[in-house]
Amino acid sequence: MTAFEEMLRVTDAASRDPGSRDWEQEIRRYAADPAAFLAVQSVRDLATLGLRQEGDSRVDVEVAAVDLEAPEGPTVRLTACYDSQSAQIVDIATGDVVPPGTPPRYIWDISIIRYVEEPGEPWLVSGLDPLTDQPC
Repeated sequence: MTAFEEMLRVTDAASRDPGSRDWEQEIRRYAADPAAFLAVQSVRDLATLGLRQEGDSRVDVEVAAVDLEAPEGPTVRLTACYDSQSAQIVDIATGDVVPPGTPPRYIWDISIIRYVEEPGEPWLVSGLDPLTDQPC
């Protein structure tokens, strides 16, 4: 849970100020690919498009499954309900809110893996799949 909460904290901070620096290293402290790649790309896209986030993401999370013997390493799967109205994307130049392209609330399927081969054996978010066709 901590890995996901910290990844969310960092990606929110990065999305609020996407052009201020390269956020990849900080995001990768809590995420592995493909989730890390997608989060970094999202922040870079905001910077390129002249957009930023206002507010913090609101997500209700619960543990869906634990598999300590998974081939890729000990794995925890979370099911989350993401409130897409908790934060807004704003055009930096005009201050206009960009309408969300998703429903107000939908399911996120999250995978967190413990990387036992890495120093400190970190738990990292590896999958963050928005299931926008599944309301919560």
